[in-house]
Amino acid sequence: MQGWYICKSLSVIHHINKMKDKKNMIISIESEKTFDKIQCPFMIKTLNKVGFEGTYLNIIKVTYNKSNASIILNGQKLQAFPLRLGTRQGYLFSPLLFKIISKVLATGIGQEEIKGIHIGKEDIKLSLFADTMILYIENPKDSAKKLLELITEFSKIGYKINIQKSVVILRANNELTERKITKTIPFIITTKGIKYLGLNLTKEVKDLCLENYKTLKKEIEEDIKKWKHIPCS
Repeated sequence: MQGWYICKSLSVIHHINKMKDKKNMIISIESEKTFDKIQCPFMIKTLNKVGFEGTYLNIIKVTYNKSNASIILNGQKLQAFPLRLGTRQGYLFSPLLFKIISKVLATGIGQEEIKGIHIGKEDIKLSLFADTMILYIENPKDSAKKLLELITEFSKIGYKINIQKSVVILRANNELTERKITKTIPFIITTKGIKYLGLNLTKEVKDLCLENYKTLKKEIEEDIKKWKHIPCS
């Protein structure tokens, strides 16, 4: 999302740590081969809705609606079949097309039923970079239910969530509330943290240094030790 930096995600964690009413969660959403599964008819319809028309839209239609592929099996070329799913590999426009499709889901997440984290005048709810998504949600019991309904609906056009790889940092006022919320969501609950854009976002602010800088320092030291034994002229 334009104007969003990783430091903003850290600010959200700082804010959550200071909150007295701890009923929120941070969700790392892992999509399931999204670039290969987006349905072309939906993509064309979305482009039309956001203002693509005329020559530009026709070029995209030709690329996607009239593409065929065939498989060579044991040296024999099989009958061609139409390609109806996914963005084209090697097509320079593909990342932008995927970004436009992702915006549809982001708009759905922006609805009022899914409550974000309030910081000042802002309602922080979503960090989106390519197919990597982080959600910041208050009132997790009700918000998660609406989120899952939205994801289920969106999966019909090819955007599916990898439940086994999607992770949640959950915060609740007591263990009983936490157990109740855990039963309503299919994602993996973590006590350590989640990784986003190369940075480990931890549940507690005090663990950020240990999980990031000290780990990185250790990796660099190990690399230097290896390099010492490499013969270089």
